[in-house]
Amino acid sequence: MNILVTGSSRGLGKAIALAFGRGGHSVAVHYRTRRAEAEGVLGELHALGARADLFQADLRDADQCADLVNRAAAAWGRLDGLVNNVGATRDKVIANLSPEDWREALDVNLSGAFFCLQAAVKHMTKEKEGFVINIGSIVGARGAAGCANYAAAKAGLIGLTKAAAKELGRFNIRVNAVLPGFHLTEMGEQVPPPQREKVMAEHALGRATDRAELTRFVLLLAELKTVSGQVFNLDSRVL
Repeated sequence: MNILVTGSSRGLGKAIALAFGRGGHSVAVHYRTRRAEAEGVLGELHALGARADLFQADLRDADQCADLVNRAAAAWGRLDGLVNNVGATRDKVIANLSPEDWREALDVNLSGAFFCLQAAVKHMTKEKEGFVINIGSIVGARGAAGCANYAAAKAGLIGLTKAAAKELGRFNIRVNAVLPGFHLTEMGEQVPPPQREKVMAEHALGRATDRAELTRFVLLLAELKTVSGQVFNLDSRVL
């Protein structure tokens, strides 16, 4: 399969891209500004023997979203899967959230995912097959203080997943969401230690999500042909 993973120059996106590469799939590595890191991921994929290419785009812009998807599809003649992984936080209490903070979270986490999905399904409907996996967050289901913008965007992503699954099932396009849980990517490491300890105390198992398990699940979900419209919480915090 030919897969586009947004935000795959680092963190979870990088891990997902490498998992697809190890699984024998072609991978479009996307970045916005971190070209050197994206080139490093590309090198790792090539070392695995995977077919891979590099694509730059700012997913806050609808035209660039469409162009990214179209370039990835043109590179290999078709696009089989899209993983909407890119994300951004602008954490502040509600009283201090500026219009720019609000729009940034919505533009990156929700609108960017929608515009990439919209462009991708135009290719997938021609093939009568494909999948979209939206990487959400548990805060989209539970909420959390200090990140109303991020929580609202990720909640919207869950709604988008369910609506798209119902609309696109007739074209054999599966749309699912994965809530990764807390894990120590670059974003996770920015959480202050006291807050991190509070988060860990909520886990039924007392430990964070294992990234290797998470990427294996994403790869499995991409290959399941009869599952769509589902939201999978890969976390031991109970919803």
